[in-house]
Amino acid sequence: MVRRAVIYLGAFLVAGYSAQTLAADFKLSDRNGDGAVEILAFGDSITYGVGDGSTPGDYVEQIYDAGDPRGYPLRLSSLIGVAVDNAGLPGEELIRTGIDRFPGLVIGASADAVIIMEGVNDAVQQVTASVYSNTLQRAINVARAENKDVVLATIAPPTEFHSSLAPFTNAYSLAVRRLAAINSLPLADIEQTFYQACPDLSICSYYNLPEGLHPNTLGYDAIAEAMALAVSGN
Repeated sequence: MVRRAVIYLGAFLVAGYSAQTLAADFKLSDRNGDGAVEILAFGDSITYGVGDGSTPGDYVEQIYDAGDPRGYPLRLSSLIGVAVDNAGLPGEELIRTGIDRFPGLVIGASADAVIIMEGVNDAVQQVTASVYSNTLQRAINVARAENKDVVLATIAPPTEFHSSLAPFTNAYSLAVRRLAAINSLPLADIEQTFYQACPDLSICSYYNLPEGLHPNTLGYDAIAEAMALAVSGN
């Protein structure tokens, strides 16, 4: 008997737009008919899970890759009962290596859906929001051409040591919301999740501080929960 998991997406309010329903008919399901539902989580070090395992309140000046992918994908899999493959690559920029790596991960893959959350390293290079948006749309097109569902995610706003990147990541997140609306895609608004929990990001318990770029254990928990809401419609 073929196992089929179906998860319905409800309505979302997208910042910068009037109240509207995004991808109201979205269903996460076994699109390739292989008897299982699988998600591919695409992104950079924050998808990979760099900084995971650090305790809120610890002083962390610089985060090192421990060589053990963790982050939100494993948590998300536990929350929704669906396999989530971690395809995060620390240091990756979407407009360069990211958009080149993406097709190789998606074309012919067993994944039924792809979550895309990337852009912090593009901010380091001061990539404009329009170039970022155009590149993200290309990735969406590739996934859709392969009959994959797509879930977009905004970017957690950098703070403290990396606060100079925030104007760029904020602009990227606006672009992500816009593309989610235009393409009728489900949206995990990670940026708003962090802002709502931490009006003062400089003391936010979700980050490794004062490094201020990578989440700690609590921050990755919050990202996973927001992702789960995006694919469950709650």
